[in-house]
Parts: sequence; structure tokens; C-alpha cells
Amino acid sequence: MRRRSKMSSIEVRAEKSYQVHLDQDWAPLLESLTLNRNKVAIISSESSKAVIPAINLSHCTVYHYPIPDGEAGKSAVVAAGLWEKLHHDGFTRTDLIVGIGGGAVTDLAGFVAASWLRGIDWIAVPTTLAGMVDAAIGGKTGINTNTAKNLVGAFHSPVAVIIDTKWLQSLSRRDFAAGLAEVIKCGFIRDPEILFLLEGQNLDS
Repeated sequence: MRRRSKMSSIEVRAEKSYQVHLDQDWAPLLESLTLNRNKVAIISSESSKAVIPAINLSHCTVYHYPIPDGEAGKSAVVAAGLWEKLHHDGFTRTDLIVGIGGGAVTDLAGFVAASWLRGIDWIAVPTTLAGMVDAAIGGKTGINTNTAKNLVGAFHSPVAVIIDTKWLQSLSRRDFAAGLAEVIKCGFIRDPEILFLLEGQNLDS
């Protein structure tokens, strides 16, 4: 990754490089990132549907596809239902999918984008700490089967990731702790400085 001096975004270098936008007001930024699109599909969980009124994409047609919360939404049945909706609404290779939610939502949205017409663009808007540091980064997408998690999937990088830290204020203590575990794992695997920054901290600080 290459960091910009102001840390407003981070470039992820992959087969198709993309920007992770940090600490942004997500809705206006989403509008600016979709200016050249005719249709945008918003995939979000039922519990996140309250955010939809904040999306003002007057320049294109917006479709909202709600899915079940959590891992229940990350299934072949749900994916097939989304493919049917994309077909019904006439989505082409120039259109866009946006996944707004936790890791299960962005995993599913990315997989649907990867598989629709052999791959269309998508944007991840993770709303959990685990999603911000892991699930929405790296291009891993997938769904569960009846026997195990993430057995079916594809590598399909988003064209952008929008990380608005205000989402973290709504997380339960348990969900925040789960995300923090991913942060600590990154410290052990990649950058020990992360561990030094976290040393002596607690969930309430």
C-alpha cells in the first residue's frame, strides 16, 4: 500500500488498484464516486435500511436490495435472488453495486458483482470495525454453503472502499471487540507498531 501524506486515503495496489477513503462523510463521497454511472444497486442488511435516505444520487437510478442480517444473508439463495433483481432492472457492465454493512454484506455484494456479467464494478462501505480492517479490504468475496463458510467465492477488488469512522459509534461492545481482534492480528502479522499503539488501551478508551 502507498499512503498519501494527509492520510485521507490509502492506495491498495492490486491487479486493479483502488483507494480506501478514510474518515470521510460517506454519503457525499459515494455521490462523487458514482457520477459516471447510470444505475446503482445498494445491497444492505435489513437493519441498515435506515441509512438509505441519506443516499442522494440524483444523477442516476438507485435500486435498494435489502438482504437478511448477518451470515443468513450470505447464501446462494440470497445471491440468486440478487442476480434475478439485477436482470429484471437491466444492470449492464457499466453499472455499479454498492455494499453497505458488515463483513457478510460486503462479502456478498462483492461476490454478486464478481459473478454478474463476469464481473462489474462495486464499492464497499463497511460499517463494522472488522469490515473496515479485514472483510472489505483485499478483494476477497464469497458466500456460504450449507456445510461451511466461504467455500464459494472469487477475488474481485472493489473500485473504492469508503471508511467513515462514525459508523463505529453504533457498534455493540462485542462487535467492536471482534473488530479489534482483527486489528491485533494485523499487528502480529504485518506491523508491530499497531501493538505498541494499542498497549495499555481498553475497550472504553
